[in-house]
Amino acid sequence: MVFTVTLLLYAVLQFIAFIFVLVATPLDMFRVKDLGRFGNTPCLTLWGGKENCNTVRSDTSYVELWSFCPDRLARFRLAEVFAVISIFVYGSAALLGFIVVFCCTCLRWICLALNIGGALTVCVVWVLMVFDYQHADGLCPAINTRFNFGNGFGLFLAANFLDIINIVLLLIPCKPMDPSKENTQW
Repeated sequence: MVFTVTLLLYAVLQFIAFIFVLVATPLDMFRVKDLGRFGNTPCLTLWGGKENCNTVRSDTSYVELWSFCPDRLARFRLAEVFAVISIFVYGSAALLGFIVVFCCTCLRWICLALNIGGALTVCVVWVLMVFDYQHADGLCPAINTRFNFGNGFGLFLAANFLDIINIVLLLIPCKPMDPSKENTQW
């Protein structure tokens, strides 16, 4: 079996990035200011508003919350779609990454394409969130007037950063090492 440390590092980092995207999608994008990042604080997720961010379900839908802000509602819906697409892209890249490590290095270029696509889809999610954080929409003030960025937002950024590192790793030419032909002389 041929083995490269670069591809193993890629597979591990891609799996971590996949977990980050998977966990970030239902978590808070924004938390109420001055109440801390953890605990029973109100927050906004991609899917709705919560009075207690530790619960699973949303208390308020964005259709109710932003009925006078159709553009903001559309941006959150678009971010939801891209977050779900990102889960599938990152998951596929992680699965193919482990296949590349153990048998089929020709799939490396498919992994590269998936990583570029994943970097773009996650970037769309966090850019839309930053836009709404900074800008008012109709009768709705900018989100930064009452909220700070949440844990889910940070995980999306971390996943995007890991994805960019993985793109670089996949572009590095690497020669596979065959452990059976390794020089064992000291």
